[in-house]
Amino acid sequence: MKYRPDIDGLRTVAVCSVVLFHTGLGFPGGFVGVDIFFVISGFLITTILWEDLQADSFSIMGFYERRVRRILPALFVVMLASTVLATFLFLPDHLADFGKSMFAANIFLSNLYFYSETDYFTEAAHLKPMLHTWSLAVEEQYYILFPPILALLFGIFRPSAILGWLVLTATLSMVLSVWMVQRNPPGAFYLPQARAWELLLGAMTAISIAQGWGKVVETRPKLTFWLTLVAMAMIIWPVATYGPETVFPGLSALPPCLGTAILILTGDRRKTIATRLLSVPPMVFIGKISYSLYLWHWPVLVFAIYVSVDPLTLPEVLGCILLSFLLATLSWRYVETPFRKRSGFGRAQVFAFGSVAAVLIAGLSSVLVTTGGIPTRMPSDITKLLQEDHFLHDQRDCHFVTPERARAGDICQRGATGVTPSFVLVGDSHADAFSPAIFAAAKSVGLSGYQYTQAGFRPLPRIQKKGDPTYAAQTEAFMNFLEDRPEVDTVIITAFWEHQVTGATYRHSGDIWFDDQQASWDGQTNRETLVIGIGRLAAAFPERRFILLDDVPSSDELDLKTHLRSLLFQVGSPQDEVGMHAENYAAQRAIYEPLLVQLAAAHPNVVYRTFFLSLCGTDICPLFKNNEPVFRNGDHLSVQGAHLLLSDAKVLLQDIFGLPPSADM
Repeated sequence: MKYRPDIDGLRTVAVCSVVLFHTGLGFPGGFVGVDIFFVISGFLITTILWEDLQADSFSIMGFYERRVRRILPALFVVMLASTVLATFLFLPDHLADFGKSMFAANIFLSNLYFYSETDYFTEAAHLKPMLHTWSLAVEEQYYILFPPILALLFGIFRPSAILGWLVLTATLSMVLSVWMVQRNPPGAFYLPQARAWELLLGAMTAISIAQGWGKVVETRPKLTFWLTLVAMAMIIWPVATYGPETVFPGLSALPPCLGTAILILTGDRRKTIATRLLSVPPMVFIGKISYSLYLWHWPVLVFAIYVSVDPLTLPEVLGCILLSFLLATLSWRYVETPFRKRSGFGRAQVFAFGSVAAVLIAGLSSVLVTTGGIPTRMPSDITKLLQEDHFLHDQRDCHFVTPERARAGDICQRGATGVTPSFVLVGDSHADAFSPAIFAAAKSVGLSGYQYTQAGFRPLPRIQKKGDPTYAAQTEAFMNFLEDRPEVDTVIITAFWEHQVTGATYRHSGDIWFDDQQASWDGQTNRETLVIGIGRLAAAFPERRFILLDDVPSSDELDLKTHLRSLLFQVGSPQDEVGMHAENYAAQRAIYEPLLVQLAAAHPNVVYRTFFLSLCGTDICPLFKNNEPVFRNGDHLSVQGAHLLLSDAKVLLQDIFGLPPSADM
C-alpha cells in the first residue's frame, strides 16, 4: 500500500490526546484518541488485506506474521521492563495484581480481565501498569475473526455487497454499544463486540478508497474543503469537551470516529488543509513512534505516581512525558524497526521469538501470582500492616445482602440475643464497616437489630443507576423486608454520601443515578435523586423512624497501602501525623450534609444525626490511633476504628430509643 504521511499525523493526534489526558494536562476527552486509533487500524489493515485479496496473495500465516512483527516485540520489551520495576517497587498485593494483568495482556485478554475487575472496590487506575493494553486486546480479538471472514466474503460477493455486509455488522455493533453503555458501561468500554464498529468504520473507508468510491468527494473541491473542516471539528470538539460524565462510548464515540474516517477519505488523493497540517515532519515523526509511545507512557506514569505517592508536580509530569518520548524513540528505532524488516528476521524466527517471549511472560506472571506478590521482599513492619484480615470484622457474611438473600430471609440479626429486633442498619460497605460499633453497642444496652448492607447500596425507591439494571430491585427487596417486619420501627442509614451526590470517589468518577420518571439525566441529577429517594422511602413508611447518619472521611491519605508506599519510599510522616486534613473532611461534609438536613426538615419521621466527627481532631483525621489503623483503606473503617466509636454508638442508641444513660456496656 502507498505510504500516507497524514495517517502518521492522525496517529500523532490520537496518541498525544491520550498522553495529555493521562497526564492531566488539559484535554479531558483525550481518551477518544483510542477510538481514533481503532479507525486508523481498521483502515490500514483492511487496505493491506484488500490488496492481497485482489492480487490473490492473501495468506493467514502472512497476516499473522505481520501482526507479530508489528505488535509483539515492543510490547514484550515494555512488559519485561515493567515486571522488573514492579518487582522492585510494588507492594505484594499490587505485584500479584500486576502479574494477573500481565498474564492477560500476554494472551491479549486484558480487556476481559479489566472488565471482570471493574467494580466499586477496584483499585485506582494509576496502580495498573498494564491497563492501557486493553485496547490492544480488543484489536487482536477483532483480527482473529476479521481476515478469514473478509476473505470468505471476497470469494463469494462483489465489493459493493461486501461493503453492505460490513455496514450491517457495524450498525449492529454500534446499536449494541449504545444499548450497553446505558446498562453495562464497562462492557461497552472493554468488550470487542461493542467496539468492532469503530474498526469496521476504518475497514469500510479502506474498501471505499480501494474501489474508487471516494471520487465522489475528491472531484468536488468545495465539498472536500467543508468536509475536512467538519471532520477536524468532530475530533477536536470531543477531545476538548468530553469528560468523566460523558456517556461513552455509544453515540458519543461517533464524532471522533467519523471525523477520522472522513479525514482519511478526503486526504487520499487531494491535499487538504488537514493533510498539510498532519504531514508536517514533527507530526509524522511522532506518528511513527506512536505505538511505542502509547506502550511506554502509561507504565512510566504509573511507576512515577507509585513512588511519588503524592500527585505528580508539573515538572515531574513533564519529565514523565519526556522520558516516554525518549523510550518510545529508542523502542521504535531498535526494537520495532529491526523486527519489521524481513531481511533481519525470517518468519520462523519471528514466530519462535513470539512463542519464547510469550512463555517467558507467562512464567513470570505465574510466579508473581502464585507467590502472592513475593511478600518476602518487604520489611516486617510493612508485611504486618498488609494482613488485611486483621482489620476486617468477623461478621463479613452479614454483608452483601442481595434481593435473593432478602427474599430467603437470610438477613443477620445482631446485638443482644433473645430480643426481638427493633432496628435495621442499612447502607453500603461504609455501613458494614461501621456495624461492629452499632451492634456491640446494641448488645450492651439490650437491643437487637438487622444488618441490611450491600456494596454500593442506598435505599432509594425507584432510583436507577447508570449501568446497573438491578439497582432499583435492591431497594424494592429492602422495602419488602420492612413491610414483612413491622416490629422494626427504626431504620439507621449511613452510606458513602459524597459518592451518591457527586458520582465520584477518590478512586474513580462518573457514576450517575437518575429517577425513573426523568426524561434526561446526567451527573447533576445525583443530588436530586438522593432527596427524592429518601423522601419516597420516608413517605412509604410513615410509621417508621429514619435516622440518617453522616459518613466517615474518605481520601487516599487514609488508605493503608498508600501509607505503606510512603514508608517504603521514605517519603512519609510519623504515624501520629498521617491522615486527612480536617478541613478537607469539612469540605466533603459540606457536599452532602445540607441535603440530609433538608430531608430531616421536610419529613417528620426523618432525623439527621452527626456521628463520625469524633474520628477527627482539630487538624487531622488520623489514619492511626493507639498504634492501630482506624481505616483499612481510604474510605472504610477497620474493625479497630469501628471499636473506637463504641461509646458514641451506645449514646446514639440510648438517645434514639429513650434508654437511660446508665445502661452498662
